[in-house]
Amino acid sequence: MAIRRCTLRSALPVLAFASALALSGCSGGADAESQGPPTASPSASATATPTPSVDSRPTPASSTGPARNLPKPEMPAAAKENTKAGFEAFTQYWFDAVTYALETGDTAPLKAISKPDCKICNGYIARADRVAGGNGWNVGPRWTVKGFSSTLKLDPLGQALGYFLIDESAATQYSRDGSVAKSQQALSDDAPKAIYAIYANGKWLTTQAGNA
Repeated sequence: MAIRRCTLRSALPVLAFASALALSGCSGGADAESQGPPTASPSASATATPTPSVDSRPTPASSTGPARNLPKPEMPAAAKENTKAGFEAFTQYWFDAVTYALETGDTAPLKAISKPDCKICNGYIARADRVAGGNGWNVGPRWTVKGFSSTLKLDPLGQALGYFLIDESAATQYSRDGSVAKSQQALSDDAPKAIYAIYANGKWLTTQAGNA
């Protein structure tokens, strides 16, 4: 019985306080309505999530990842001429487009100057497509054409033939996880190379290239 008496006694002040609140609420109802709804404090408002910034700086390919935001290689004006010098400038530009494709995965410049049935062109395009698909990347190689020669005499297929030597830079091929899949040292190849190309509608198109 002592526990029950104590419980009732403790409840009385609570009931009295609740009654007082009810009475004061009734007497001040008009004032409460005029005050309007409470406003949210500044701290309660949602904080805007900052938009992550995108790094748009040109970044060459390296051991940490593929190239990003690189400018497309520009075809020199000479490479558009149907001359020996133009054929040579085009050959160098074609190799530059191959390097760009392998490092960035962007094959548009290479496709624009290659015949659709060019086997070596399609081989490089397939490798670049793997880069674009996130299946690894390449650092190099870069090729330098030298000792170029051509008579511009056309074969029965309408192709001009050019001979040249080439210097090739060191290069590394990386797998998706960043491990080295293949690497090669720089070399200066004394074996002559050959390129076949046609000139049509004011531009050259590679039809095949490789060892002479």
